[in-house]
Amino acid sequence: MTWTRIVLGLLILWILSATGCPGETPEPLPDDPPPPLPVSHCGMREYEMLQFADVGEALYWERMETFDMTSEELDTLLTLAGFEALTPVPHGVALFRYRYTTQDRGEATEATGMIALPAHLATTPDEPWPVALLLHGYAGAWDACAPSADDLIGPAQPALLASQGFAVIAPDYIGMNGTGFPSTAPHAPLVGEQVAIGSWDAMRAGMQLLRGDLAGEIDGTLREDMVIWGASQGGHAAFFVEAAGPYYSPEFDVAGVVAASPAHDQISVVSDGLSQYSDSSGLAALALVGMWRWYGIPDDLSGLLTNEEPYYFADAVVELLEGVGDTCDFDLEFEIDIEAVEDIYAQPFIDAVLAGDWDAIDPWSCFLRENSVSTSSIARLRSTPVLTVYGELDTLVVPALQEANYAELCADGWQLQQIQCQGAPHAETTLWSLNEQVAWLRDRLDGEPLQSSCVWNGPVCCSASPDDVCP
Repeated sequence: MTWTRIVLGLLILWILSATGCPGETPEPLPDDPPPPLPVSHCGMREYEMLQFADVGEALYWERMETFDMTSEELDTLLTLAGFEALTPVPHGVALFRYRYTTQDRGEATEATGMIALPAHLATTPDEPWPVALLLHGYAGAWDACAPSADDLIGPAQPALLASQGFAVIAPDYIGMNGTGFPSTAPHAPLVGEQVAIGSWDAMRAGMQLLRGDLAGEIDGTLREDMVIWGASQGGHAAFFVEAAGPYYSPEFDVAGVVAASPAHDQISVVSDGLSQYSDSSGLAALALVGMWRWYGIPDDLSGLLTNEEPYYFADAVVELLEGVGDTCDFDLEFEIDIEAVEDIYAQPFIDAVLAGDWDAIDPWSCFLRENSVSTSSIARLRSTPVLTVYGELDTLVVPALQEANYAELCADGWQLQQIQCQGAPHAETTLWSLNEQVAWLRDRLDGEPLQSSCVWNGPVCCSASPDDVCP
């Protein structure tokens, strides 16, 4: 791989959003069993979750030598890409890929992820490293799209975060296996339960490796607490991973959560996407079709998508979401030219959404409620501080459409702070505010209390914004 390709990898990811053996046994759970995670909603089949002892085990790992870089090399790459505001990075990095056991809808399955560590240090640090569970944005919906399967874009985000002084555990998500046997479960973008289960099992298995086989790769020790960090699809996931933590992984102490560009209110995204054709129109369709595959009902997509020429979306969309072999590209035999909402959605579905008649389109409306943070059946059991980051010019997750739900989350007891980056589109929001996110997380790790909690702020210049946006 050339340095130019790595530069592009670092740039594109932030702008878009030797085999070993498992090590030590994970730490035991607390004596008091946690409450059961509520499952089986919206008329889907009934199931019970597997026991903790049957999931979260590391199966194997391998080093990703291409992304073994010093801090000076990373600084050079970021400067070449035009991101001097993120330099100098304190540390070099080392990356590893691994496979672990988890579950989906009560069935055993396997998933993959990455571990990124600060490396090439001049001296051993005096303080333990904080651990970050990193949740990526939408990358695709099948195995070939798994970030750990990519030698260019996928590893860039955990590498950059590790260079800031975090030991990073980065799941690919269930249904996106980057190595080993193919996935046995579909990936369901924006389904909170699936991403929460898979991510917490990735955390368990990752910590098993960090305490075992990879312990010798860490200069120093690890903190007992951790942070959760996600952007775009990962920002939505960050809320659900945190909410599910007390039920599914009570052994982990979470000091803070960053959710960048999060569509925490799915109802507003769908309402916006069907009121006029926009970026939200595609996001809504992606979310609803993914939910349909995961919940297993209704029998077909005829009540959601149009099935008329020229595209016959209701029949064709599943094949699109299952991908094409070992590539992460759609294999379309025709050009899609969409100009109106009616080109995608069935007219009765559009009419019901625009009329606010959500009962008329169950189970779709139930899917949206279950995967919106404030209406999910996963009740909040703790008050971990959360930083939400929005982009003023985000046309995918429009800040104004999330504002009312932000207030609802605050009323429900979530401890929220908010940043809105002036002039930032969806993809750039995370990158332009990276310095603010790191500083906020370090304050939480230092035990600093939140100031001005639950205030909705207007746009401000974020520290890594380009000069033509914030002179």
